[in-house]
Amino acid sequence: MRLVLLVLGLVASFSVVAQSARESGSQLRGAANGLLATALETRVLGLQTAADDPNVVPPVSPVAPAVSSFYQQRGYQPVWTEASRLKELINALESLTEDGLDPEDYSINFLRQMHELLDAGRRPLVSELVEWELMATNAYLRALYHLFNGKVDPAGLDPQWNFELHELAPELVASLMNDGVNSRQIAKSFAQTRPQHPAYTSLQAGLRRYREFAAQGGWFALPAGPTLKPCMVDPQVAQLRQRLQVTGEYQPVAEAERQEALAKCLAANAKSSASALAQVNTSEATSAAASSEAGYALDPAVSTELGAQLENGITSASSSAASSVQPVDPDEMFDEYLVAAVKQFQRDQYLEDDGAVGPATRAALNISAHARVEQIRVNLDRARWLLHNIPEQLLLVDIAGFKVTYYKGGREVWKSRVQVGMSYRTTPIFKSEVNYITLNPTWTVPPTILRKDILPKLRKDLSYLREHKIRVLDSSGNQLDPATIDWSRPGNITLRQDAGDDAALGKAVIRFPNPYAVYLHDTPHQKLFHKSQRAFSSGCIRVERALELVELLLEETPGWDEAAIGKTLATGKTRNVTLAKRVPIMLAYWTVDAISESKVAFKPDIYARDAAVLSALNQRVSQPLIQINEES
Repeated sequence: MRLVLLVLGLVASFSVVAQSARESGSQLRGAANGLLATALETRVLGLQTAADDPNVVPPVSPVAPAVSSFYQQRGYQPVWTEASRLKELINALESLTEDGLDPEDYSINFLRQMHELLDAGRRPLVSELVEWELMATNAYLRALYHLFNGKVDPAGLDPQWNFELHELAPELVASLMNDGVNSRQIAKSFAQTRPQHPAYTSLQAGLRRYREFAAQGGWFALPAGPTLKPCMVDPQVAQLRQRLQVTGEYQPVAEAERQEALAKCLAANAKSSASALAQVNTSEATSAAASSEAGYALDPAVSTELGAQLENGITSASSSAASSVQPVDPDEMFDEYLVAAVKQFQRDQYLEDDGAVGPATRAALNISAHARVEQIRVNLDRARWLLHNIPEQLLLVDIAGFKVTYYKGGREVWKSRVQVGMSYRTTPIFKSEVNYITLNPTWTVPPTILRKDILPKLRKDLSYLREHKIRVLDSSGNQLDPATIDWSRPGNITLRQDAGDDAALGKAVIRFPNPYAVYLHDTPHQKLFHKSQRAFSSGCIRVERALELVELLLEETPGWDEAAIGKTLATGKTRNVTLAKRVPIMLAYWTVDAISESKVAFKPDIYARDAAVLSALNQRVSQPLIQINEES
């Protein structure tokens, strides 16, 4: 009898699913009076009631309202009792690997078992059929939520996080789910939920590429050794060439071109060695003896064989001298083509592109393909946090990339280098709106900098205040004589630096409301912008060419063109200028950049945040355990 009831319920279910999706819920419910639909309605309503009750322990999944809405829209008709439809869901869930997500988080093995039963014409027990249905729906729904907002909760990892994740209303997501079910295009529902941003597509392409590297065995690590420099001859150079050929920075060169590059390096090495030898031969005997005793060495770029011959009397780079040198393996010569490949690699790793392989470049080269895959997965989840509904006008600070970009009308209109907070005084991650700009700013020393940086200096020498044009103020703003203060216990004082060419904040400050006292500003520390990694500040963002950005931000503020800004700066007086229209600003952190449709670049994880995100991303989502039993 139980089997008969099940068959009757399934027949009723399949007939209802075949009806037009436009039929009203009441019509669907009228046709769905089988046992399965009734049991499903009871179970779903129970879930919704439990979700509304805060005293229920353990708490019901927050997706329960969406599950309820999904089945209400269907008149509580089951979805996954048809093998072909369940297979669509399985295929879509398997595709989540392209997003850096793990299908195991979405009951994939259980669903595969259920599909095998359905495909073989068998069914689970009636008492289990509803739980099976809900598990499949829950997997579908969870995948949509993870694609939209990320699997990892960023607020749980960063107390400074204030980005609002865009909500998927239960009715909206239920409609999206039903559209995918009724049109038999569940994969399309997933595609519509992913961030619709080119950067996300690029990260997906990067993930595929580095997974291919990993599947092919990745690459070997360069062993410890000396810094490899242009025109150096060393067995490790051949290994370096092979390593960069794997990831594509080095492309094979025609033999004639390689021989020409080899000859250039041999001549350069010979000239360098001859010059060094000449200096030894023309020095005073005592100096030469002293150099010998001190272990005088030729230029390290010279090969051992070439150097030995030069020491024995070869002092020119003539063709006859070069011909007497033992042949050099072109693979072991750090030629101009390999230099270009190293520089490209360094640029893609946010390293100084000097063409030499020192400790930092060697460390980046030795990061495994698997580690790069995990790094991209982490940043795909970050992309799901941030890339929905990006405003067309935006000031974006890329903290790990040490750069700021201004977008207007959805286009990049300006970009510059920045300096950000040190690892122990990190620049926070948050969003706000630029509301005003200070020209010729004074600088009020923050309490942390006062306590940790300036007070120790003042206890040694009070002239620091005069040299940096810093005044001491009491709580009422009255100026105090520094000599009258006990600097071991200064009490409630404020240090304020006057505006000027050498002021800490430069000529302008770009301000936006936030609880961290963080802002963008000009700086006299211009030389630091030439460093490849620029975590030098105490948390605020120092901007190169800051006055250009000020001019752009004030474009829509009447009376504040370039001439007016320049005139105000010339007075030396502090002036606040309120923007006529606030500009959204985001301070964000990610460690993989989308360079093109198929290329990504990797940044150093300057604040060591990737590991926590990866751990949360790899944590298995708990699933209710349902034992599959077949009816006899």
